[in-house]
Amino acid sequence: MGLLINAIVNLYRLLRNALVRVFRRPPDFVWIPVSGSLPEFEPRRRGLLRRRLAPGPSGPSLEGIRSRLDRILADGRPTGVVLRVENLGADWASLEELRRELERFRGRGKRVVAYLVDPGSRDFYLASSADEIFATPLSSLNVVGISARVNFLKDALSRVGIRTEVVAVSPYKSAGDNLSRSDFSEESREQTERLLDRRFEALVDAISAGRRISSAEARRLIDGAPYTATAAEEKGLIDGVLYEDELSGRLGEGGRRARLAEWSWARRALRMPYRKRARRVVALVGVEGAIVRGKSRKLPVPLPLVGREQAGSDSIVSALRVAEKARRVGAVLLHVDSPGGDALASDLIWREVERIRRKKPVVVLMGNAAASGGYYVSAAASYVVARENTVTGSIGVILTRPVTAGLLGDLGVNPVSVERGARSNLLDPRHEPTADELSVLREQLAAVYDEFKDRVVRGRGIDPAALEGLAGGRVWTGAEALERGLVDEIGGFREALKKARSLAGMDGEDTGALLKVSVPAAARPSPGDPVREAVDVMMEAFAELKAPRAWALAPYGVEDDG
Repeated sequence: MGLLINAIVNLYRLLRNALVRVFRRPPDFVWIPVSGSLPEFEPRRRGLLRRRLAPGPSGPSLEGIRSRLDRILADGRPTGVVLRVENLGADWASLEELRRELERFRGRGKRVVAYLVDPGSRDFYLASSADEIFATPLSSLNVVGISARVNFLKDALSRVGIRTEVVAVSPYKSAGDNLSRSDFSEESREQTERLLDRRFEALVDAISAGRRISSAEARRLIDGAPYTATAAEEKGLIDGVLYEDELSGRLGEGGRRARLAEWSWARRALRMPYRKRARRVVALVGVEGAIVRGKSRKLPVPLPLVGREQAGSDSIVSALRVAEKARRVGAVLLHVDSPGGDALASDLIWREVERIRRKKPVVVLMGNAAASGGYYVSAAASYVVARENTVTGSIGVILTRPVTAGLLGDLGVNPVSVERGARSNLLDPRHEPTADELSVLREQLAAVYDEFKDRVVRGRGIDPAALEGLAGGRVWTGAEALERGLVDEIGGFREALKKARSLAGMDGEDTGALLKVSVPAAARPSPGDPVREAVDVMMEAFAELKAPRAWALAPYGVEDDG
């Protein structure tokens, strides 16, 4: 039946392509919008009301852009693409992946043009991979570099009588510092500056290579920014200043204006590639967001520690088991874009990866972050691919124990308890922890940390003594992680998929042979009124914060402006 359906689809495409070749001429350039957060894959479609309550990432996905570039290459006739870059909020690893795709596109003889609207450093980092860069006349080139900032909440919480007791395995394990400190610790500042240095170097190198200037000149231009569009053209940062309607004249040749079209029109003029019948496929499973127990969910608003997007251990374990049991699945591609989260939930996912890899290869593709719990679930994989700008490592755990005694006192609430058991108040946030209780919590934390390190030693084959200098909450870029044996390769989606197919004995590179695994119905959030569901998931998320527990979390979010 599968072969018959495949034959019918290809017959339709053959006839369609013949008609397109005769009656439709594709544009010279196709507009590709680049904005928003650039998620790795297309989000699952949801109903209109649910999208309004919990909107997905704005803008296109890397998967969508990759598909469009591949479609243009398969047709062969268009000259290239024009990237409309504006309101770009993607992290550096996502931008690195898109730069890699654009370089591949250019390597096939196609042109890439970037059209910038009020760009910042991130926009220009991406645009520097284009053949030509243009900007709208009133734009400012805010390529001023990058800076890191952290909102420390200790003093704000103390004003309402709340504090958080944080027990960490090392000063480098700073995931709870923004709740328990008023400023960077020495170790945390050292680590933040090192990560910022690597990102800044990547920006300088991209501008230097893209604009064909020295690194010193690129740094000088960054230090002198911002620039008006006209000044940026004079300094060689861009190739022209013009309005969008003037692009066709600028990109045309021999006095002829180039034909530009949006994707919605251009796709109808492009020939469709023929469908291949894949005997076996690679299953895609995502671990995206903070790792929590239970089901995956998306909160209407972000919360401390657990964020907004949450990867539930029940949902991910169910998806992995579906991939394990499917006969057509030859390998699993596990996309990890997570700063970590609940240590127990991370361990449950790790166990499935460790178990399934004995039957089928599991290749991890790291996104913008795969740190702490995100690295925990990756450690057992057959092979790990990271981007240079991925934030990973952070091998370590913290334990948070909220203390609300001050708040209750200010409100006139006097908590009185009748106890049986010397440590019955161990996890009660209404009481200050005693020295004995803190000692017990430290012992529990040390046990979880030892298990975490054991998982890494077993999965990565790293000597336990050598691991001590890599662990303790220390965070690494993907490039640094490769040097230290924490990952196997620097690459992106195509490299990870190719490796998964190779390990499974599936010849060639066929991005169509990718099966996105849906979470089984029994593991999905219960259907019902979306408003009620939004309230429910918020209550569940608050319960995560209220409970004292061990967290395998990367350092608090360091926001960099660029």
